Amino acid sequence: MKTTIVYLPALDFNGELFGRRPQRLLKELAEIGYNVVYINCCDEYYQVEELEYPYPELHNFVVARAGTNVRSLMQDRVVYWVNDSRMASSVETAYPNLVVFDSLTDPERFEKDKHKMEAIADVVLITPERIYEHGRYCAHIHVITAEEFEIKQRAEQIARIIDDLPNRPAPLM
Repeated sequence: MKTTIVYLPALDFNGELFGRRPQRLLKELAEIGYNVVYINCCDEYYQVEELEYPYPELHNFVVARAGTNVRSLMQDRVVYWVNDSRMASSVETAYPNLVVFDSLTDPERFEKDKHKMEAIADVVLITPERIYEHGRYCAHIHVITAEEFEIKQRAEQIARIIDDLPNRPAPLM
């Protein structure tokens, strides 16, 4: 089964916020073989083309301008990658196969509904360790460090977590 990771808009793909950790992790996941659709928020830079392929060698990594219909780019299994906890209600009603909440430490921007998003997510990635205390006993919370030299190892760790988890149950209609 082919998996598509859909990055929901939070950080501009070309921006430098948070050391580009989500961008680097997602690139590594594409190198592992996942299909990655990075929906760009375009807060800092305007994206001219609807779809851009920033890595010529990775045809399975596309950056989509916010508002672009990306449904045709999604394959069998859809994983939402969320940085912005304010999307909790939208994610909860969208019914992806899996939700990864990559928690960023910015109280004003990304942490307003942090606890709700943590409850909705199947996997919560937290860095650095100082913010791990509240989730120490939750099995779905993982500490992911972001040092440049270990991004590949972290992506492999995340891939194992994603691959090992079953899909969410389909909603009853």
